[in-house]
Amino acid sequence: MKVLVIAPHPDDETLGAGGTLLRHIAGGDEVYWCIVTHAFADSADDYRQCRINVIEKVNEAYGFKGYFLLDFPAAGLDTVPRKTIIDALFSIFHKVKPDTVYCVGNGDVNTDHDVIYEALMAAAKPAYVPFLKEILLYEVISSTNWAFPVKSALFLPNVFVDISGFIMRKLEIIALYGEEIKGPPHPRSIEILKSWGKVRGSAMNVEYAEVFHLARKII
Repeated sequence: MKVLVIAPHPDDETLGAGGTLLRHIAGGDEVYWCIVTHAFADSADDYRQCRINVIEKVNEAYGFKGYFLLDFPAAGLDTVPRKTIIDALFSIFHKVKPDTVYCVGNGDVNTDHDVIYEALMAAAKPAYVPFLKEILLYEVISSTNWAFPVKSALFLPNVFVDISGFIMRKLEIIALYGEEIKGPPHPRSIEILKSWGKVRGSAMNVEYAEVFHLARKII
């Protein structure tokens, strides 16, 4: 099985689906990572290189089959022609030919996430990506849970993945992001992220879980 996870920003994939990705890899699936942005348009070269170094450490920690760095501007995806982003995702789909794609949804407060969700659905037209059988949308703590109520209500979890055996490794990997990880009560902290996994797990009577909204499944 081939899996592609799309992260508008590096760390989204781990916040929302890190345990699930580790579970896929442990089960022998090929997992690929697409990072849409990693720096702001005006970021200095040393900052960009620092971010790339972190990405490479995270890639190694997971053991991804490969990763793609699109290098669009963070917090500026709404300034990029939509077709450019759609074409970039479409190209990656045909390089990887994933059975399953994980991506952010349209229930987040982050405008970059909105752009990527819309581009994903445009790039994933069934007639043009017949190999793609499943699209799962993940939540991003500090984005999905910070959206205003009408918007956050768009994220309706209906798939629960038991990550009890992978929670500690997920937390080790998220810590690689350094300054992006905060102290509690910030939701993007080790303590809160672990607690969030426990709350999600309790809904299905498992110790820790990640949740997803199933956007498409072809059987």
